[in-house]
Amino acid sequence: MTGLEEYGGVFVDGAWRRARGAVLDVVDPATEEAWARVGTASDDDVDLAVAAAGDALDRGPWASAPLSERIEVVRRLAALVQASAPELARVRSRSMGAPYKASLGLSNSAGVIGMYIDTVQQVAFETVRRDEYGDSLVVRGPVGTVAGIVPWNVPVRNELKKIVPAILAGCSVVLKPSPESPVAGALLMDLCQQAGVPSGVVGLVSGGADVGEALVRHPGVRKIAFTGSTATGARIASIAGPRLARLQLELGGKSAAVVLPDADLDLVARSLYAFGLGNSGQICAALTRVVVPRARQAEVVEALVAAAGRHVLGDPMDEATTMGPLVSRRARDKALGLVSTALDEGARAACGGGAPAHLTRGWFVEPTVLYDVEPGSTIAQEEVFGPVLAVVPYDDEEQAVRIANDSRYGLHGAVFSADDDRALAVARRIDTGTCAINSFDVPLSAPFGGTKQSGVGRENGVEGYDSYLEYRSYKLTPGLAERLSRA
Repeated sequence: MTGLEEYGGVFVDGAWRRARGAVLDVVDPATEEAWARVGTASDDDVDLAVAAAGDALDRGPWASAPLSERIEVVRRLAALVQASAPELARVRSRSMGAPYKASLGLSNSAGVIGMYIDTVQQVAFETVRRDEYGDSLVVRGPVGTVAGIVPWNVPVRNELKKIVPAILAGCSVVLKPSPESPVAGALLMDLCQQAGVPSGVVGLVSGGADVGEALVRHPGVRKIAFTGSTATGARIASIAGPRLARLQLELGGKSAAVVLPDADLDLVARSLYAFGLGNSGQICAALTRVVVPRARQAEVVEALVAAAGRHVLGDPMDEATTMGPLVSRRARDKALGLVSTALDEGARAACGGGAPAHLTRGWFVEPTVLYDVEPGSTIAQEEVFGPVLAVVPYDDEEQAVRIANDSRYGLHGAVFSADDDRALAVARRIDTGTCAINSFDVPLSAPFGGTKQSGVGRENGVEGYDSYLEYRSYKLTPGLAERLSRA
């Protein structure tokens, strides 16, 4: 007996199978000790999972089931997720260090599921189209089997954002969770089964990059939905491109919060407390470049230091903790190395910059505020994925926009001003997929995704279904067109 919790790593055709790959230990980043064990998939396991997913669509009723039936199954899944929140939050905290108290909300997973249910009902699955050449029936049907490959930073929500739209669209999905946080995906497989998702419609293969590549290469996978780093997204595109698989890639970011001269600094500080430093900075869309008027830099830095000081680092299971560790030693070392490089390149640290002295175990990084950061410096260009804010001063609005756009990324952004119209005018000039006005996030039903090296395609909203559906057109006789138009 190892004393470790044991979880299945291969879920195929509605049942757990003995994984034929290596055994993976899941490490708690707060204690640096393994707490769970998961089997990983072999290439044969991947073949079985994809075959079962294809059979579920070819031979089963899911793809042609009425939308109302699919929605009812997802509603049951939502209720089960909510009822299982304590256990899901526990494995989330132990896997990647998020504070348990905050994890109980599961990053508004209930809201995410509700959004997908609401927006799928806005999709036009069938329309009759008429022009001078006659009548046609335009149908949008499921694209087929989807590979959902997710990162470790927001367990449960990440997995649901791949599972739910796929099955609502009538697709099947094979999930590949991150090796750092594979347990949430395993628990969700059981919940899908309890909710009544037909066997084969959802599957899971655990493992590392080799398992992900086997999925991406598989000819039975029609679409890859991936969230993760730009480097991995580029690798996926290079593998999937030759066989013309559909891609939806939500990748890295270095999002700018542009603070205009008349901005409310208390609002800025509250927003960056949540969406710059929150989740220990491990958010792809985190507002980590703070672009501020040079004349107000000292005030902004003071407000950000105060916000950083409100975070309490410690045991994720302690109710007082607001910031846990980074997910791994490698992540911690990367963040601290980028801070060191920033200081070497001329930035100055207003607070933080190291590992907290009072925490001798765990991969913690102090919430850090750097200022006098040059726009082209390493810290202003590289994604840290840690609790590090880089304050970049500007002299006029034109320069602020140039700085915001001086990035290979374009995932998210924000503009803060007492004048909403002026803020929106500036936001429209920022080359990014989403941008918030006097806030840190956009509503769930807005399409989310990036420009430039931040990705391809969109999640969320009615637009999030586009890559899950295939158009098919049928020429109609006049009688058919008339009857279908009345239906």
